[in-house]
Amino acid sequence: MRSPRSGAVARGASRTVAPEAIAAAAVPAAAHAVHSVIDLWLGEQLRQRRKALGLPLQQVAAACQISVSLLSQIERGLRSISLRTLSALAAQLDLPVDTLIRNSQHTERAHDEQEAHGQLVRAGQHPRIDLGDKGIHKENLTPPAASGGVQMYRAVIQPGGSTGHELFCTHPSEQVGYVIDGELELVLGEQLLMLRAGDSFCYDGSTPRRWRNPGATPTTVLWGITRRAG
Repeated sequence: MRSPRSGAVARGASRTVAPEAIAAAAVPAAAHAVHSVIDLWLGEQLRQRRKALGLPLQQVAAACQISVSLLSQIERGLRSISLRTLSALAAQLDLPVDTLIRNSQHTERAHDEQEAHGQLVRAGQHPRIDLGDKGIHKENLTPPAASGGVQMYRAVIQPGGSTGHELFCTHPSEQVGYVIDGELELVLGEQLLMLRAGDSFCYDGSTPRRWRNPGATPTTVLWGITRRAG
């Protein structure tokens, strides 16, 4: 087994990957360091909304009195955003700040004390984000009352959906995944993992990576993330 930092996989049935396939899918590239998963999701919402309105980066940046470079980094999850800048962008894009932060639809009242105190999130009430142009739907399964030591996510990736051609990385953390349905092509640095239903994997969050669904049906993956101390 490889260490989590370089990537490891456990599976019920092995799959051979041709050397030329690895070379094609794992071409070395400079990874952009995403500040956090939340910053990445928030940036995607801002970018999708700006593009939907047909607004160029320069126009939105000027209206919010920030640089084009800063706005570009925010949209790609490379920089955290201040409340002042978030409020300005929300106003320019005509989106409530709550929608940007939560990106969820909590339309029902708490049904019991556990739900009211954040210990329980009912089905259909998890914060979620749709990365439509990437074919990815993500849900944060972590109850609000959790300490933050462990975060759980579920991703549904449409056929051909991916994080893009560029490698990216996040904060140092241990990330463990389990493929519930479908297939997942996971690139960790120069290593290519071809995963399918029943396979599990792990890697360190600082590992440059990208992933996509190479199959003809949606892929569902469950992710668990724990921060590393220091």
